[in-house]
Amino acid sequence: MVTRVGHIALHVADLDRAVDFQEQVIGMVEIERTAGVSYLTCNDRHHELILIEDRANRGYEHLAMEVPDASVLEGAARRLQAAGGTMLGGIYDGEPGIDRALKVQSPNGHVYKLFCGMESVDGPLDGDRAVKFEHISTKVRNMRAEERFLREGLGFRFSDRMGFLASWWHCDEDHHGIAMTLAPRPELSHYAYTWPDFASLGRVADRVLAARAKKCIWGPSRHGPGNNHFLYFHDEDGAMIECCSELAQMQADNYQPKTWSMHPRTINQWGSPPPARFLLTGFPIAKATPGRPSWAMASDRKVVAA
Repeated sequence: MVTRVGHIALHVADLDRAVDFQEQVIGMVEIERTAGVSYLTCNDRHHELILIEDRANRGYEHLAMEVPDASVLEGAARRLQAAGGTMLGGIYDGEPGIDRALKVQSPNGHVYKLFCGMESVDGPLDGDRAVKFEHISTKVRNMRAEERFLREGLGFRFSDRMGFLASWWHCDEDHHGIAMTLAPRPELSHYAYTWPDFASLGRVADRVLAARAKKCIWGPSRHGPGNNHFLYFHDEDGAMIECCSELAQMQADNYQPKTWSMHPRTINQWGSPPPARFLLTGFPIAKATPGRPSWAMASDRKVVAA
């Protein structure tokens, strides 16, 4: 059902400061700002990131997944509920940059937005920027229930597993669009961008230091599952970003899914195990609201359903 990982929507304390960080470090470009919400992109899609100014409700608002068209969206509710999901209102129209959307809560409480009809924009000028929004990684308490939801509800396919601690799932040729790890409480572990090559990650690390006098959390190095280079650091509001390059391609690389050892070397092929700062980072799930969020209404759009 899902054909592409779309974007993430994050609540931020200071919208100007959060946008500036994404522009300076990631190379994002603000396409639209309305009702205290910024829509940013790094390519020709209307948005790859949504930032919502909300000082009282810290966390992420939703994880967005693209489906082919409105007919798939209209038939999604029964499938999502059968896989353990809880619907958060019905299909709604009017959100900037997309045709229509539907929200669902997974068995572990993660909020997914299924949408179709992403608008195209003139792509940013050439520059040192991310290629696209790549994947999200969640923390869950019940791996089996969440995996069933991904497989039977969203239509993701299995990529890799690390014992009982972690698993990776794909919806297109990228090795993973969703990763999950076993944890005491459901949270966002990190969100990730694709970069052209390993050298790009070094330049990102330089900008993290120059723009915010911050040090990176972990990397650069290479993961086992996915075989990608990685670099982790925090954004302005404490959510963790991963920058990746050379992510394995499921078809082009003839990748064979497998179960990896739980040895720390699995997730760092070149160096040390993940530091405590990486393991303990978690960004909460913001209070879920059914249907169209109050901020998600473009002035020039006509409402189809609430």
